[in-house]
Amino acid sequence: MSKLLIGSALALALSSTSLTAAPFHAERGFAETVSAQHLWLAKGNNGNGNGNGNGSNGNKLIKKGHGNGGKGNPGKGNSHSGNGSAKPGKGHAQAGNGNGNGKPEHADGAKAKAKGQEVAQEAAGNGNGAKARRGFSEAERESAVRRLVSTPAPDGRDMTRVLGATALALATPQMLVSDIPEDELITYRNCPPGLAKKDPPCVPPGLAKNGVTYNDWASYDEDRYDDLWLERRKDWLDSDFDVEPDPEYLLLQSDQIATLFDLEPAPNGRRYALIDGMPVLLDDDDYRSLLLVNQLAQVRDLSDGPRIAPTAALTQREMIDLYRLPQLDTGSNYAVLNGQIVELKDSEYELLQMLRIARAVL
Repeated sequence: MSKLLIGSALALALSSTSLTAAPFHAERGFAETVSAQHLWLAKGNNGNGNGNGNGSNGNKLIKKGHGNGGKGNPGKGNSHSGNGSAKPGKGHAQAGNGNGNGKPEHADGAKAKAKGQEVAQEAAGNGNGAKARRGFSEAERESAVRRLVSTPAPDGRDMTRVLGATALALATPQMLVSDIPEDELITYRNCPPGLAKKDPPCVPPGLAKNGVTYNDWASYDEDRYDDLWLERRKDWLDSDFDVEPDPEYLLLQSDQIATLFDLEPAPNGRRYALIDGMPVLLDDDDYRSLLLVNQLAQVRDLSDGPRIAPTAALTQREMIDLYRLPQLDTGSNYAVLNGQIVELKDSEYELLQMLRIARAVL
């Protein structure tokens, strides 16, 4: 599993206004000026703002935040995957074969079986459709990365600025999530934007279905979040997958994410990934889990639409509005994973968000 690298370092400065993106200029052959109207579809915007820098003050750090709270014991998630047929939007099609061979299982967490070297999925509905997964050629990756790094995040949603300005905190039971402005809410590590508007807020869907409340979830400390992730990761990796995890399905690679956020190169045996604007530092088992989630996801084709801002932390509603995405059925979710919009069932989405919480680079 080889990694294709972009040779020159990317020097970035992100600028933006409220849910609107201003033109952006990058150095060393990656310079592009992008029209704000082309980038974003948003209501109530007035003008474009300009700004530079990611707030890191030249310091390249891998930081670790601290949270406080009591311990708790959530119920086990009992997630059910959809049925494995070859109908659009439902199952996994075997490479080179028109018949669906995916047979989901259920236990504690998401356990799914997928056949074939590629998991090809189609999405029903209109708008930007999902397409079959394949790796990137060197030219395709370079072109796509050039587009990504020249696309700023909307004002108040840029994690490069958030991480440069403050250490992330943990939401607590005393907080009323509905009263917290969204640009402040993204600074709470245990309340990812994709979960902030769920009911109950901030709680991964599988745990919520098993009775975990916001007060329960927000009372956990860092060790408990780590334990929950390790339990879910073990269930996931113990599942029977017939696909081999392939990093070529990921768009942004570890070194590019380090450059994007002005981080030190990942230590030996570790890699960076990027989940909904949050850089995460992964060991081998974490990375394998992420690769499997990515390969089981549907990817949205925005080649002719608005550009994706890889450093943006957006709610589900904001992603749908800004990227002109179709509405999803209950039990499905959008995420931005290493620079691509993917569509995931609750079980896989929960796993991705728990990974974001447990392995965030703070």
